[in-house]
Amino acid sequence: MTQTNPHLLERVEHYGVPTRDARAVVVLVHGRTIPPEYMNEHVVQPLGLSDIAYVAPAASGNSWYPKGFLEPVEDNQPGIDNTMELLQGVVDSVLAAEVSPRKIVWCGFSQGACAVSQFVSLHPRRWGGLVAFTGGLIGPPGTEWKIEPLFESMPTYFSTSDVDQFVPEFRVRESVAIFKAAGAKVDFDLVIGRPHEISDGEIVSARELLLSV
Repeated sequence: MTQTNPHLLERVEHYGVPTRDARAVVVLVHGRTIPPEYMNEHVVQPLGLSDIAYVAPAASGNSWYPKGFLEPVEDNQPGIDNTMELLQGVVDSVLAAEVSPRKIVWCGFSQGACAVSQFVSLHPRRWGGLVAFTGGLIGPPGTEWKIEPLFESMPTYFSTSDVDQFVPEFRVRESVAIFKAAGAKVDFDLVIGRPHEISDGEIVSARELLLSV
């Protein structure tokens, strides 16, 4: 008997303008223990862009996978696979609305940033962009990622802080290097002393990326 993907049973929130009226569509993915409403308060509203549609799925139990993103991948299964399936369904619904992939931006915070980074690495193409607030590719130290070089200078933004207890600098820098090697145009911010949150400066960088789409 096939196990049901619990994420597929959860709600999907929509913020901003309707998809049909949007200049770009952001797939907006929350972190562990926080709901989509957190992303609305801390990303959508501070961005202040009136022509963007945001599609924000909710994770079952507000967690996309059970353990830290540096743990062995098998210890986070089937959570990671379930998350990838959910994100595929979300983007398929956006593409079905005749939105060009070049107008779709992936954005997440913390566990959500790891999820969108992983999804984009598995589905490389010229998306509108990637914004990973405090996150990076999933896997234990020593993981090797191979991404087909298909990003065609896709604007990409990674960030973390020097004191973040969940997302260490080394993994974000590894992710930056991997995405650059696959053809993305990557910006990276290491925010000194910032707690585990999204800072004003990171919002400024995300806004610049979205204005370029």
